[in-house]
This record gives sequence, C-alpha cells and structure tokens, in this order.
Amino acid sequence: MRRSTTLILVCAVGILAALALADALRPEPDSRPSAAPQTKTRAKAPSLLETLRTEAVSGFVLYSDKDCRLHSLLLPRMVDDVVRDEGGSDVFRCRFAVDGGGLVSERQWRGTQDLRVRGGNIVAGDRVLLTHEDLLRAAYRHPNLAGFDRSIPLRIKVTGLTGFGVRSPIVGLQISARFLEPQFLAVVFRGRNVDSVAASFRGPYRNFFLSNDGALAGSEDGSVFTRTGRTIDPPQGIPAGRALAFSPDDRWIAWVNGTSLFLLGAPNDDGLPRIIRLPVPARDLVWRPVTSGTGYGPPIRR
Repeated sequence: MRRSTTLILVCAVGILAALALADALRPEPDSRPSAAPQTKTRAKAPSLLETLRTEAVSGFVLYSDKDCRLHSLLLPRMVDDVVRDEGGSDVFRCRFAVDGGGLVSERQWRGTQDLRVRGGNIVAGDRVLLTHEDLLRAAYRHPNLAGFDRSIPLRIKVTGLTGFGVRSPIVGLQISARFLEPQFLAVVFRGRNVDSVAASFRGPYRNFFLSNDGALAGSEDGSVFTRTGRTIDPPQGIPAGRALAFSPDDRWIAWVNGTSLFLLGAPNDDGLPRIIRLPVPARDLVWRPVTSGTGYGPPIRR
C-alpha cells in the first residue's frame, strides 16, 4: 500500500514539473498594441458624366421622346432641353430627319446615293447598277442556301438600300421559297460582283444609315459594314431596339429602345463590347457634331 502511494506521488510530481517547464517555455505575450485591421475599399465606379468625358463622347443629339416631343441633348454634359417653336410651343415629331438645317417629318435615310429599286433592278437615275439576276446570284450566298435545290425558284425582296457610292451598293434582301422560311441577307457589291455578305437570324436588314465620312454603313439591327468589306455584328446582351446613327467621330452607334439610349462601341482589347447607357427615352434621333472639331479617337473600322 505504501509503495503504491509513493508511486502516485512521484507521478504527480512529474506531471507538475512538466507543466511548470511548459509554462516557462511559453513565449511572453506581445505587449505592443496590435496593428489596426486593414480594410480594403472598392474603387468607386465612375459616374455617367465621368464615363462620357473619359470616352470623349461629344455632339449634339436631337431626339424625340416616347410622346414624340423633340429634345436637344448636349454631350458629354447631358444638358437636355425641350425644343420649342417661335411661339413657345413644344415641337412634336415621331420620325424625323434634318435636311438643310430644317426638320423633315418623314425620315429620309441619308446616303442612298440616289439608289432606287425599279422593276426588280437597282438603279441610279436611268442607269441600271444591278439586275434582278445579279440579286438572285447574291441571294445564294446565304449560308442556309448551301446545297439548296436550284430548281426551286427563289423569291427576293429588297428590304434596305444604301451604298458607298453608286459603284458599291449595299442591298438588304429577304429570301423565300417553297420549303424555305424567310432568310435575311445584306450584300455589299463592288460593281456587279459580291464583295461581302452578312446573314441575319434576327430579322431583315433595313433602314441603312451612313457614317459622317461615308466609310461605314449601319443597319437598324446594329450591324456595321465597312468600305473595306468587313462586317461587324451587333453586340450580344443589349435589349430589343434599333440602331439609328453613328456618333460624329464614328466610334459609337446610337441604339434606342424607347426608354434608354445605348452607345455601342468597338470591343475592348479583351473582346468585351463597350456599352454606355444613357437614361434618355429616345424613339428617333439625329446625332451631329457641335463643331467641326469634336471628333476624337480612332473610328470603329478599318
């Protein structure tokens, strides 16, 4: 019994000694005040005005709102005023253009180069530029018509027309046939030869408009065609709407959907599109430079 008690006491003393040694080896707590916690602040997103100034977006936009009331919008300052006549009454236009400094009620799309559709042909004055057969040959360039049975007659309808001069017409076509749903094609000609084509699966190419220097053409669906034969599709993810104009420096396309005005620019180096939304309920618009020296930066193309 005495031997067991002695053994227990020895063990207890050993445990106490080990605890004392561990306590002696424990480092002293740091008496210095702890450093203040580091807080990370997110960079503040630039305001709309800052973005417009950084991107050098400028010009004078005349637009009609959802009630067809005309407004003047000065960029990049976003100064918006209602347009009034000499009597002080608001001016109303749903669709309009500016011709010779005056308003035209019905939009006359600029840059048609006096091109017309007559008897199935594309003409300029009395000169036939493209025949119906030329348009039919171009229609077979649509990718969905590869291998299509040519014994089945095609029906074509011109949906839009403009050009980089009379020798380079741009023709929007709607193509249909038996066993074929309507297909949509835009064709850039060089003389009577096809220079480039673009196929749309969204709808017809129509209401073409030219850039200020005449080297770019846009379609209402947001597609861009260049004089050098390139075609640029509209960016993905934008709300339903329509493109109406190039900016004075040709770097942006104005896209409207009735509640907002979107500026669509060329993609960044990472391939992402540049989109600036302006809270402007535009239905129709004309975009002009404030002065002859308001163009900045490289254009979309070339």
